[in-house]
Amino acid sequence: MAKPVKIDAVIAAARAATAKAQRASQQLELELVQFKLGKSAISFNLDVDHETIWATQDQIAALFERDKSVIAKHIRSVLDDGELDENSVVAKFATTAADGKSYQVAHYNLDMILSVGYRVSSPKATEFRKWATATLRSYVVDGYAINEARLKDSPEALRKLAARIRELRSDEKNIYAAVRDCFKEASSDYDSQSKECRSFFALMQDKFLFAVTQSTASQLILGRADRKSANMGIASFAGNMPSVTEAQIGKNYLDSDELYILHILCEQFLLYAESSAIRGKTLKMADLTRKLDSLLSVNDYPVFKGYKDYLRDKAINHAKTEYAMWQRRLAKENEPKRIAKV
Repeated sequence: MAKPVKIDAVIAAARAATAKAQRASQQLELELVQFKLGKSAISFNLDVDHETIWATQDQIAALFERDKSVIAKHIRSVLDDGELDENSVVAKFATTAADGKSYQVAHYNLDMILSVGYRVSSPKATEFRKWATATLRSYVVDGYAINEARLKDSPEALRKLAARIRELRSDEKNIYAAVRDCFKEASSDYDSQSKECRSFFALMQDKFLFAVTQSTASQLILGRADRKSANMGIASFAGNMPSVTEAQIGKNYLDSDELYILHILCEQFLLYAESSAIRGKTLKMADLTRKLDSLLSVNDYPVFKGYKDYLRDKAINHAKTEYAMWQRRLAKENEPKRIAKV
């Protein structure tokens, strides 16, 4: 009986990537989530970074059906009584007004909204708290929350959402980790300590890369590592600039479209392996290899048949050489210009 495919790690990695991309996007714009209030609805700002919701005084007034002056009075009372810390519950965000201009407007977080709700004795406070908790849980568990009404009314918003999902999916840094886990769990002859297994997995990586670029990892390094290019031709790296280790990884030279296609291929392969495990099929690494070749062929991708030359050492040396020359070029470009003596 085949071992079940362990996908918890895959899901956790995907959520981590999702959260990272969402945190970056929220530097520009907070997520909008909609709370329905009878026949009307209010769109609040959702801040997944701090697991809270932000609202203006106008929105709080509409939520609890009270005059704005009453809401302002209760907010002031909450802060004066020391019930909440102003630095923690109040923040200013840019808001576009009716005149089309952008203004910095005070927003109050979920703690303040609920405190005001208790003070005005609004029965909607409980309903709102349940909604807010469920919405935040949706982010924590699923990695997203969708404003369905906004998407239905705005094709542009839907296009932006589709673009963001694509960005999140292609931003996966450890794209092979899921495939490695798949081989580990789905194949009956997988042994991570064996030389054969390490060589086998390197071949699998090259099969995926060859399908996308018609080059193996070594060929990508030899063809794209260039001291004259920005970041030495490396597209994926951590920090402000690539490291010499990152320069020796073929996948790091893929552009965003290539990385996205790679992700799709890996995902399709994982679906097959998962389905096989659920049906109780016992698979060997050779079976998975044949299935991968078949999947690539059916989808009109070129299939890597095997190595003709051993290029790994040559690629590593090339990457190190280009990296050293690239750093030398950067240092020279950053040298302060000498003022000629008159």
